[in-house]
Amino acid sequence: MFELNKTNFTLSLLGIFIVGIVFGYVIAGNKPSGAKIQYVNNPNANTASNTTAERNIENINLTADEAVDISNLEALSWSEDASLSGINLESKIFNSQGQANSWKIIYYSKEKNASYEIIIKDGESRGGQEKESSSPLQTLKGEMIDSSKLAESFYASYAENNEIISLKMYYSEGAKKFRWTIFFTGGSHTIKAEI
Repeated sequence: MFELNKTNFTLSLLGIFIVGIVFGYVIAGNKPSGAKIQYVNNPNANTASNTTAERNIENINLTADEAVDISNLEALSWSEDASLSGINLESKIFNSQGQANSWKIIYYSKEKNASYEIIIKDGESRGGQEKESSSPLQTLKGEMIDSSKLAESFYASYAENNEIISLKMYYSEGAKKFRWTIFFTGGSHTIKAEI
């Protein structure tokens, strides 16, 4: 007859525990750090090939409009009258499709007389921060022209190897409208930012 002593019992429990962890890991489908997400093209789309593309989790590029969509809910939970008042590029990369992996979206609340800055990085909000305003900020009244139009205009005029120093959407007192401006090593490039 099999005798179960203290050592055998402890080793049995340890073995069951390890098997349970491995089994849970496999069932849950957890991936190790630095894993890649796979995006599969829509099978109903009319494309020549339906291939799988891989993108790093750490590097998800968005246009400014996509970043604003992500930040809207958080801004409205901060203040019901939150309105878009500016956008800054928070990345060294701004590609020819008008995408970057990090944006700062700025909202203004007339009720609070404060602004709220939300960082959108790699496709998600990294949290917002309220800032006091010494004077009321202008807010976008019309429809925003996306950063893809800025990229189209910029890269049609200048080579892609120009280093971008800063990029922002802001209210221009002189024009009485919102503008997009890229400051780069060769100068600056400005287009209107609202319709």
